[in-house]
Amino acid sequence: MTTPAISVILTPFKPSPFWKSPVHFSVAIRLFNTLWVGLLGGLVFHWLQIPLAWMLGPLLANLLVSLYGLPVGIKPRIRAVFLGSLGMVLGGQTSQETLQQASSWPASLALLSLGVLLIIFGVAYYFRKVAGFDKASAWFSAVPGAMTSMILIGGQAGGDERKIALAHALRLTFVVLLVPSLFWLFYTAPDVDENPLFQSTENLWLLLGIFPAWWLGKQLRLPTPEFTAPLFMSVAAALAGYPFSGGPYLVAATFMVLGGSIGARFYGMPIKEILWLGKHALGATLVALVMASFAAFLMVWLLGLPFPTALLTMTPGGIGEMAMVALALGIDPVFIAAHHLFRILALMLLIPFFFPFLRN
Repeated sequence: MTTPAISVILTPFKPSPFWKSPVHFSVAIRLFNTLWVGLLGGLVFHWLQIPLAWMLGPLLANLLVSLYGLPVGIKPRIRAVFLGSLGMVLGGQTSQETLQQASSWPASLALLSLGVLLIIFGVAYYFRKVAGFDKASAWFSAVPGAMTSMILIGGQAGGDERKIALAHALRLTFVVLLVPSLFWLFYTAPDVDENPLFQSTENLWLLLGIFPAWWLGKQLRLPTPEFTAPLFMSVAAALAGYPFSGGPYLVAATFMVLGGSIGARFYGMPIKEILWLGKHALGATLVALVMASFAAFLMVWLLGLPFPTALLTMTPGGIGEMAMVALALGIDPVFIAAHHLFRILALMLLIPFFFPFLRN
């Protein structure tokens, strides 16, 4: 409910229905807080010259203030718009050379499937034996991707939906925080500011196609349609001779909103629950990264891919988040996005068949 002070201030101006609603007012306040906290975090990380400043800074800043109790959060529809712009940026990197390289992808997709199996079995074992999860919660928390589907199916299998959701959210947060740091420690990555993506703008009119593409993606039941549909549209435009380039401000804003939304999702959750599950989610993330590293070494040995590309391909993160990391690291984002899209599609198609074996 709005406070008397707010009511007194707003009443003389005959506010619109949006502002009459305490719910909508709360949403606006949380969005405003997420943005200014994210901007501050991004500026601090940029000043400290920390890698991926405009994603990690807003993420960590919003995570801290959400645990402190400051109302933060971004509505899924707003986040979806920026996921769409990220898809546009990624698709703009497609070229005829990319299509020629795609002929070699079946082998890397097969190795990715092996890596996913290793991650699922390793993480499920950790959650079951170390964290003490029930059978369904352990298995559906271990699946690297398709978070919403895993929460729903896991609940139907008798698992704890809240525990599954929090395990996935914490794993994604740890992956996004740890993986870029590991890359910058052990590999020389190109300077983000020297990336043409962050300097030029081209064919911005294509942004008008985000919403029609999103709608079409929903009708076609694409996974994460707000991201994949604009991605496919941008790929088609790039191959037709109209590559999209968002420029420095759009890219930074996209990173800031998506990073901030990851950190803000913990607002309102009990700190004790986050800390208890957080230590196990960190342990499970380390297990997943060990399994991913093993599969990445196989990919390097058998296919000759650079290890950074192989590891980022195997890393169990969200498709949008891993694509952002690829952009910042100078790794082919189309290759990374295509493999993570395959992973999510495969999981969504295959997991329901194993439902009877994963129930409590």
